[in-house]
Amino acid sequence: MILADKIIELRKRNNWSQEELAGRLGVSRQAISKWESAQSTPDLERILAMSRLFEVSTDYLVKDEIESAFIQGETEESGSPLRRLSMEEANAFLDVKVQGAKPMAFGVWLCIMATIPPVLSNIWSRQQPFAEPLGFTIAVLMAGAAVALFLLNGFRLKAYAWMEKEAFETAYGVEGMAKERLQSFMPQYIVHIVIGVILCVVALATLVASSFLPQVLRIEESAVVAAGLAIAAIAVYLFVSANIVRGAYSRLLQEDDYRPEKKVLGRKIEPIMGLYWLVVTAAYLAYSLITMDWRRSWVVWPVAGLLCAVLYIVLELVFGRKIKK
Repeated sequence: MILADKIIELRKRNNWSQEELAGRLGVSRQAISKWESAQSTPDLERILAMSRLFEVSTDYLVKDEIESAFIQGETEESGSPLRRLSMEEANAFLDVKVQGAKPMAFGVWLCIMATIPPVLSNIWSRQQPFAEPLGFTIAVLMAGAAVALFLLNGFRLKAYAWMEKEAFETAYGVEGMAKERLQSFMPQYIVHIVIGVILCVVALATLVASSFLPQVLRIEESAVVAAGLAIAAIAVYLFVSANIVRGAYSRLLQEDDYRPEKKVLGRKIEPIMGLYWLVVTAAYLAYSLITMDWRRSWVVWPVAGLLCAVLYIVLELVFGRKIKK
């Protein structure tokens, strides 16, 4: 194992970011990045500092023939050593995530757009008695297509599901490759987020205007609501497609929500959040089908999203304390 891999391994075992390690060594984050991608080598003073910081010998750091030895606490809860992710696996994982981002985002777009036919059926029902059943049928078909996309993408990612739940180490060059690809993607990511935010503001303004705009323009209130939902759907598509790809890089680099300690929290929180969204969906469908008031029932989703964030923070605090104990 070369020095670059050893620095990566020791940093991750201490759950430090590149910025944190740079601060402890008194160097820039770019210097750490170059060391870990083998683009440059730390001087003797920094090697001695890392030896003290990581509590390893200088021989271990500088001699490639001395391999890593796992110590207590550096294995998963199952007791097995950390799994190593090869360059081929890393590239294949990123390719699957990038290729699946748009279909997944399209599935979410379909879920939101599925609310529009029932909303517009209020207009059609004045001319055709079968408008409401037809609107509901179209909504179910769109939701079904979305579920099919989610399942298909899930099958493609099944081979990499372990990355969400386990800590792992990466082969030489993987981290440098991932950071290079991430840097190339970030301009596109920023554009998607900015446009998405703008569309969200427009969608919110449209939905708020649905209380008075129909009288001004002499159009149906349901048409204005449908337009607002369509704009919101486009914004969500941009958010989801961009964040799926961004999340793939975070998962590969084990940053943000994919740090080892976060994965332990995720395994505890995920079942609760899944149950939460099942209850929300059931409540939305029950209310909408009983009242047939699809023009207003969509409010359930932004409210549920806000409550979801609050619930996640509370669960993270509760389980985080237990894990630390």
